[in-house]
Amino acid sequence: MKKLLIVLFFMFALFYFTGCAELETLEWKTLPDSVYVKDSMSEEQFTKSVSIIINGNEYTLAKALEKFPDDVTFVGFDVSQKGVGTIIVKYKSLSIFWSYQVVEEEVPVEVEEPNYDWYGDGLATTYTLKNERDLYGFANIVNGKAEEIDADDFAGKTVKLAGDIYLTGRIWVPIGEGVRKEVKEVQFADLEGKITRSEFKDCLSQSELEEALEDHDPEKNIDYDGYIYLGEYYFAKKEVNTNTWKYFYSDNDGVTGNYFAGTFDGQGHKIIGLSDIGYTPFHSIVYANKARILKAYTFGLFGIVSGNVTIKNLTFENVQVVGAYYDTEEDALVKAEIDSVGAAVGYAFGEGNLVIENVKVPSGFITGVDAVGGIVGRIYTEGNITLKNLQNRANITSGGHAGGIAGYVALQEHESLIRKLEFINDYNYGNIISTNVSGSKAAGAILNYVGGKQYGTVKFDGCYNFGNITGCRDYKGMGLVNQYEREEGKYEITNSYNYGTLK
Repeated sequence: MKKLLIVLFFMFALFYFTGCAELETLEWKTLPDSVYVKDSMSEEQFTKSVSIIINGNEYTLAKALEKFPDDVTFVGFDVSQKGVGTIIVKYKSLSIFWSYQVVEEEVPVEVEEPNYDWYGDGLATTYTLKNERDLYGFANIVNGKAEEIDADDFAGKTVKLAGDIYLTGRIWVPIGEGVRKEVKEVQFADLEGKITRSEFKDCLSQSELEEALEDHDPEKNIDYDGYIYLGEYYFAKKEVNTNTWKYFYSDNDGVTGNYFAGTFDGQGHKIIGLSDIGYTPFHSIVYANKARILKAYTFGLFGIVSGNVTIKNLTFENVQVVGAYYDTEEDALVKAEIDSVGAAVGYAFGEGNLVIENVKVPSGFITGVDAVGGIVGRIYTEGNITLKNLQNRANITSGGHAGGIAGYVALQEHESLIRKLEFINDYNYGNIISTNVSGSKAAGAILNYVGGKQYGTVKFDGCYNFGNITGCRDYKGMGLVNQYEREEGKYEITNSYNYGTLK
């Protein structure tokens, strides 16, 4: 009996101490860039420019390689030729990745001559696009850039694809090009109760505020190029010509630019090589969000859609959204702030129902500053939302909301309508990263966050995740939705499972 107790004791001790051993961790601290100019950096410079965290301790990659020569390795950084690469950093059995694009100093400028013959007099309800020229013509009509053809949002109309579309090496301008906000000038009186930034919120008069604005440090990282952040959606700028301060509000209910409002049926065809490289935004306004000021735009095959919209039966191969664009004034590639980006749709809003179904992203990577999803970035649609039979294998990286299918959904209040948000038979295989986990901003396998849950119901049925989710705050859940304040009864989750790693 005594021997048996001794054996059981040692077995218990082995189990206890093995189970209590701290799990080792590996994650990015300072991320690499998403786009590099050919021959612009050596491997040595790269290892000094990025940082990783091993078991809670921060090291530059160069220092980690020196400190752990037997345990840390990295491969995949090569900017000697154009193309796509993937960096893999390993620590023992753990690994992290980063996808990037290498470009020439001169970005691609091949743009198909748009064709409008398919459009006719614009009175039909169904149109068919046969090739790249037709697709460019379609984008120009929606964006109001087609000569002698008025802008058409295609509301109540259907556009079909009759063949695969090759965009590799071509500059793509989103169908529905624009920014997800409309900036309006306001008066000082409109700022009452709206100034939340501690530096200015005690200013009780216009003169006090403007004196504080004059003394403001222009290097604050939540400001932008002379625009000063005041609080949620409010900001100020001094007019040089008149030497007076003006105040602005970033309206969530409007957009700057154009949008698509109909049905797009890919009929099982592919869009190959969708990329933002070389794209210079036509609409790129400065606006304030809840925390800072940014100069951003939307991106995807469709930048902005509104109303009763259906996108279906489409596959996106080799998506490469790298978060950089070509600035014609600077004559150079610059880092972009893409707010709301997905392969199919960047931003959806307006009254109506949104349906996205039978859409796949089998390869690629998508990077943005906020609201980044494999299929759709951000949804503010005031109606029912159905995201069905979707699949993402692209790697997703965001400075805020990140999701394998969608980045962010806001269930908007709309009279007495109880809205439905449904994810049905959706799969994520991609690795999802949020680099700035604070509040609601984080990473989720299918979706990151739902706002305005009191106005609707949220359903997940037959959804699966197989990707690694980094920056996920939903440690106890399945990671399908990273709702950090997930209330009981707000979500119906059936036949849905996570097989990836949440960290």
